[in-house]
Amino acid sequence: MTTTEPKAPRRRLSLWLPKTQKGRRRLTTWGTLIGSGLLGYLTTCIAYPRPIFERDHAVIRVVGLPVDEAERQLTAMGFKVAIAGEDPDPEVPAGTVLWQDPPPDLVVPQGTTISLTRSGGPAPVAIPDLTDFEPDIATKVLIAAGLKLGSIDSVPSTSAAGVIVGTRPGAGSAKTPGSTVDLLVSQGPSSLEVPSLIGLSLPDAKARIETAGFRLGRVSRIEGRRGVSASVAEQRPVGGGRATRGSRIDLVVSEGN
Repeated sequence: MTTTEPKAPRRRLSLWLPKTQKGRRRLTTWGTLIGSGLLGYLTTCIAYPRPIFERDHAVIRVVGLPVDEAERQLTAMGFKVAIAGEDPDPEVPAGTVLWQDPPPDLVVPQGTTISLTRSGGPAPVAIPDLTDFEPDIATKVLIAAGLKLGSIDSVPSTSAAGVIVGTRPGAGSAKTPGSTVDLLVSQGPSSLEVPSLIGLSLPDAKARIETAGFRLGRVSRIEGRRGVSASVAEQRPVGGGRATRGSRIDLVVSEGN
């Protein structure tokens, strides 16, 4: 009697076949996607030879930095730098970056040119004409112009004594704000008329000498008439002449007995 081996159940075969077909479909799908992706990449490379993704950077803030330092930092990031010019500014020190374009934080490609505007510092101030001003008023005008008072020097002048006759540097000169300006004040004419002092008492004569711009010199005494109070009998230089401001006037005083 011949025996035959039992056949494998059909149920197992039917279960295996669907799984294999499903896996093949998945492989086919993945292959199609990968192939499409490669084809698209190759097509893009041919049509657009440049890289798809540029190495972009945000522009750093360099306003307020010295121009050399700003240029060094920007160049290190791959940017180009151009100096657009120079503008005065009352607060930003000269030689530092006043403005930048493109502005900070803007994302741009490497190689982009960053334009820098350099600060020239505060704009120069023209020294005002203070001729014939009194010193206290002239000082206020200087301060209002952004300048400072330097020294006050007296000089001989045909102008009235005590008024401004000039400045150092001269009016109209350009100076940096905060610079000092010297004032030149008139002493009055270099030569003055000598007052007549004959007959005055010594105290009165001295007061008139000083008021006229001179100083009391040597005082000599001589015996005068009995019963007459002491008074100026002579003077050198004589009254009515002219003498240098500040020079001395000598007196001879007659004293009564």
